[in-house]
Amino acid sequence: MIKKKRTQKVLSILMMAFLLIGMLPGMLLAATESGTDSSGENYTTLRGLTFVSEEESSVVIGEPTDVEFKLNRIPTSKLFTGSVNATLTDPEGNVTYYSVSGGGGYYNLSDLTLYKPGDYTLKVSAVSPNKGSATGTIKVVDAVVTAEGSLVVNAENSLSVKLTDSEGNVLDQRSVTVDGTAVDASPATQSYTTLSDGTFLLNITPEKAGNVDIIFGGKIISSISVAPAFEAGSRIGSNAPDNVALSVEIAKQGWTSASNVILARDDQFSDSLAAAPLSKKLDAPILMTGSSTLDDRTLAGLRELGARNIYIVGGTVAIAQGIEDSLSKDYTVTRIAGLQGYDTAALISAQVGIDSTRTVYLANGSAIPDAIAISAFAGAQGNPILLTDKDVLPPSTLQALTNLNATNVVLLGGTAVISNAVENQLSSGFLVKRWGGHDRYDTQSIIFQNLLNKETPQSPLYFTSGLVRQDDVSWGKPYADALLTAALAAKNGGIVAMTEPNTIPSGLNFFLLFNKGYIPKSVVVGNNSGVSYNVEQQLQQMLNH
Repeated sequence: MIKKKRTQKVLSILMMAFLLIGMLPGMLLAATESGTDSSGENYTTLRGLTFVSEEESSVVIGEPTDVEFKLNRIPTSKLFTGSVNATLTDPEGNVTYYSVSGGGGYYNLSDLTLYKPGDYTLKVSAVSPNKGSATGTIKVVDAVVTAEGSLVVNAENSLSVKLTDSEGNVLDQRSVTVDGTAVDASPATQSYTTLSDGTFLLNITPEKAGNVDIIFGGKIISSISVAPAFEAGSRIGSNAPDNVALSVEIAKQGWTSASNVILARDDQFSDSLAAAPLSKKLDAPILMTGSSTLDDRTLAGLRELGARNIYIVGGTVAIAQGIEDSLSKDYTVTRIAGLQGYDTAALISAQVGIDSTRTVYLANGSAIPDAIAISAFAGAQGNPILLTDKDVLPPSTLQALTNLNATNVVLLGGTAVISNAVENQLSSGFLVKRWGGHDRYDTQSIIFQNLLNKETPQSPLYFTSGLVRQDDVSWGKPYADALLTAALAAKNGGIVAMTEPNTIPSGLNFFLLFNKGYIPKSVVVGNNSGVSYNVEQQLQQMLNH
């Protein structure tokens, strides 16, 4: 057995020796940098390629680029100084021959322009009598455009555009062409040079909708769409028969899911007048139900949203205790309720807080349209809505103003809804403004005039029914369309305008005529009884610009 093991060991050693002898010529060749070939000519062997810098190995598609590289005679650090030629193999395997300039160890491909993204193999071969070759990888990347803002028809648009490669590297001091032929821009084409951060400011006035093309390296790398100056969106809830159905439909428009949901009664809105700012704070849609029994459609809406926390606004008269008990089995339920609507609004304000302007909006608790008119704005700002009687400021409202450390109070409505006595009482401790007109629609327009952002217009403008009080309808329930939509508008940056069902109120009509240039989109909410299709067409014709 020992003799057999020794024999196997000897055989292994012999085999390794034979392998080494067979590899020796190749090893000697690899180590050979120079010598004399069979014809007696001296030669040098090219062994290695190194790009002069990392940037040299990356080319932007369509852009002529000088690619500089160094050749040497590995394994030593000596430079290769002979003549060479080169081939490039693209990602699909196609081979192209290139001439190489330079010498003394440093070479380059001049004005290399490539049009397919991906990795290319550069192979540089020595010209006889020298021998050998070396390879490297050139990465070709796309040019990418990002734009901040949008383009609209018949407006002097200024748009910040940034040029980078597909890996996010800034492309500065590059020439870019903007082609506005398709949108009838004048001039049709413009040239820009990117700044050190890769940006340029595109100034263009298109005369029709279409696309503006950004051209770099002879190739369209991006198209920026030009939208109409005004767009009429599809009506929301056109077939919703009541407030409960509409609340579910509006929730779907703004929320694919919602951990928090606000629950309100569907027939009277005094407890939910301050709900839009709470909706914004909690990122919660407002769903409605009957007061005594939880509507099956509401329960289905809660499940579809994946709700976990439910905030009931109003006491047990507004939403019965039985509804709260049934919901508490599957959800965490919080009831926000005071003795009256004023007290509920004050409690809501404690959860909403106040923004840096320290502004509070004050409406008459019975003047429901005025509170709703400010709702989307207050929600977006993060400012609360408080309520008052005409002649007496409720103690809970005054305490809420103190707790909020408010500085400014805006009275909504004229002296017929909030008296001079209340204004004078507030003026002793706060800076007080009054935004009030001769009717609900005039007050609404005054609110718009004060809060419409003309530099970055709020959009869309939602049109809803103004029949928000029980006295406004001869039968059935008042329309909750505006209140529900205020939560949606506060979430996505829009605003809400109430209108009469069959005519456009004069105050709203006047405002729209003089400000339609700042309204890029409108959407009607609710069924034909709340806002007729005839009024919808009139609004679209008026706003088209």
